[in-house]
Amino acid sequence: LAVGRISRDPSLDLGHRLDYVILQEECETPRALVRFVDFGKLSSAFIGPLNPGFCEVAAHLGENWNKAIFSWMCINYKLNSIIHHNAFARTLPSPTQILLTIMKYFKWAHVGIIASSDDIWMYTAKESATALRNHGLPVGIVTTVHKGEKGIEDTWNKIKEVNNIKIILLCMHSVLIGGQEQAALLTKALEMGLADGRYIFVPYDTLLYSLPYQNNSFSVFDNDSKLREAYDAVLTITLESGERTFYDAFREAKESGEIIRDLETTQVSPLFGTIYDAIYFMAMALDSARRKGVRASGANIAEHTKNFSFPGFSHQVETDSCGKGLNNYVILDTDGHGNQLFPTHLLDMSSGSVLPLGQAIHFPNEIPPKPDSSCWFDPDVLCTEG
Repeated sequence: LAVGRISRDPSLDLGHRLDYVILQEECETPRALVRFVDFGKLSSAFIGPLNPGFCEVAAHLGENWNKAIFSWMCINYKLNSIIHHNAFARTLPSPTQILLTIMKYFKWAHVGIIASSDDIWMYTAKESATALRNHGLPVGIVTTVHKGEKGIEDTWNKIKEVNNIKIILLCMHSVLIGGQEQAALLTKALEMGLADGRYIFVPYDTLLYSLPYQNNSFSVFDNDSKLREAYDAVLTITLESGERTFYDAFREAKESGEIIRDLETTQVSPLFGTIYDAIYFMAMALDSARRKGVRASGANIAEHTKNFSFPGFSHQVETDSCGKGLNNYVILDTDGHGNQLFPTHLLDMSSGSVLPLGQAIHFPNEIPPKPDSSCWFDPDVLCTEG
């Protein structure tokens, strides 16, 4: 869809015919890396990798091959260095930056991270912990969910042993788009009395796409009162929808005959929109480099991602003068009873500020977790005595 629209876009002058090849990424990180080495001959630029575990090595390889790498999934803070990684560009703001801004606003510093046992999520958890610790924040535990009910119980018992945790980052597929593991994890937390407001659960994967929340009900809550009650302790952070949601944009593409697969909108992950935007992002960079008269090398394409503004799949995509994404995010919350999510706060990426939207967060038992000392968020102050 993206490549077809790019080829018909009169505002883009790429000087090349754009085509794509889908490179299957192995699930296990070492094998994925070995496979990636072979991809060097197959394409001129890359959208990916999907596994944060080998992003830095992939960025080095891209530099060596002189091919740009565009990724929304890479977390490693070292990749922000243009000197060391000049062929790498982010198509979305760094997930760590979003988390940090929100944690600072609510003064919740102590973090626990739970990952699914899939390689991609284990490395997401590990890289997230490293990035947060690099900012001086206390990550008390990083653990993976063990299989079965007993395994899930053991995971929560481990979390309980760690003092002061306020936020629990869930690195796995969101229950809102079919993540069974997250559903089991949250339900067990409720049964063990851990969804009482002492912790705020934050799904990681909704940071990577625009979850359709306007006028949308989530049927996963309809026949599951336990999950509905447990989700009251969850704050969902996602890309702000534009005037139309992901589902609206997908429906329009189907009606225009651009998407011919017979799929209902709810059968498609909103990550579709993120991938679409990443491909268009790359085309915009190629166009920008060509207009400035520079050769389309990896470093030049990655360098020309500044001051963008273009219509993405369901919302406007913008970057600042440094090439950082300016997509706004929203914090979504349920009322503890229904099957809808409501925006409570807006994260304005241009100013890095969090703005209340007039709807208060509904905390379980109506009490938010106690704030941590603001010293955790001051880079010039050393926190002592907790």
